[in-house]
Amino acid sequence: MLIGEDFTKIRIDLNGLVILEPNAVISDFIMALASFYIAKKLYSTRRSSGFLKYWYYFFLTFAFGSILGSMGHGLFHYLGPQGKFPTWISAILSTYFIEKAMIKSYERYNKNNILGKIAFFKMITVFLLVITVISSPAFDKNHTIGFLPIAINTLIGVFISVSVISAANIKTQVGFKWLLIGVFVMLPSAAIFLMKINLFQWFDKGDLSHVLMIIGIYVYFAGIKKIDTEASPFNLTLNR
Repeated sequence: MLIGEDFTKIRIDLNGLVILEPNAVISDFIMALASFYIAKKLYSTRRSSGFLKYWYYFFLTFAFGSILGSMGHGLFHYLGPQGKFPTWISAILSTYFIEKAMIKSYERYNKNNILGKIAFFKMITVFLLVITVISSPAFDKNHTIGFLPIAINTLIGVFISVSVISAANIKTQVGFKWLLIGVFVMLPSAAIFLMKINLFQWFDKGDLSHVLMIIGIYVYFAGIKKIDTEASPFNLTLNR
């Protein structure tokens, strides 16, 4: 086990093609498949409510982001830090979509869509922060600082919005309990990644985080299905 620092990147040479971090390539790809699968399951009902629509967008964007992340890790030798930019963009968008999904479930208390406006303003602010960071000389010395605003935004957007709004909605729909459980399943992944808790070289902080995230998104999916079944004009209207 290695804590506080990273293992040396695993390198594979395939007839001249250099692949770095094949373990991250695999775990990212598995996470992408799980997300695509859930997005496919939500596809047919995505237009029935804003809640389902934005969850569908979240899983679809998360899936594409994971695929791009897989490529960014594997081709880092050629693309460098810039190869991770598409994944960072998708992470910001995914956070916005999950916020919008939760806001839609809280619409009856969201006067003048103030929460939606805050979420949009926060998304634009994070984009500007990331652009500022990656344009600075400090980024050339340590490219991981470019991900810091995204990590903070994810913690605020995903964990806080899902947990707070789910807790507020549990009394009207039990399905929100599963979304709350999903938060606690995924929460350790942020600490594992930021504190660099690596079990061993072929299963490092990224892989362990991905396993928790895969479990978490399936718990989210269980809650979403339950909420969709429970929803009715008499208890909760999930607005378009």
